[in-house]
Amino acid sequence: MAGGGAAPAMKMSDLFILLGVTFLIGGLFIHGLASSETVTEESEPYSNGASLLKGDSLEFTIDADNESTVLIEIMFEDQGTVFTESMVLGPGDSNSADFEAAGSGYYSYTVDFTKGEGEVFVDVDRQLLIDFIIYPIGALCLVFGLYKRKDEKMGESVDAVLEDID
Repeated sequence: MAGGGAAPAMKMSDLFILLGVTFLIGGLFIHGLASSETVTEESEPYSNGASLLKGDSLEFTIDADNESTVLIEIMFEDQGTVFTESMVLGPGDSNSADFEAAGSGYYSYTVDFTKGEGEVFVDVDRQLLIDFIIYPIGALCLVFGLYKRKDEKMGESVDAVLEDID
């Protein structure tokens, strides 16, 4: 320690409890921080990408603020454009477009408002639910840590004062 003292070693149970809670809270942040992007015709098109397995899908939800024309393009690694959709939306209208991956790899997408402005929300739906593996791992670490803590408490010696009754 910096103050010249000595800290006791971290117990294995505390480590597993800390890991379990971190995984569970981290998973909530990973899945809870999805937000929409505002795109206008003057701004750059919204571009991003996702690694998808065969059967995974992308869902684009477009909310128009005014009369808008939207172009969605999806490109696959070296094959070029594999999906294109254009839509015309009125003020306050909402529409969605779905794309299912034909093969595994990295898909990049671009959403361009050629006229008007609005918000874009992209949702990735996975077939294997591999994104949710963090929750069972976190729960297992937490339960194992609590079990180890209980086990460590049972093995501790109890100091007792023995009195002679004469």
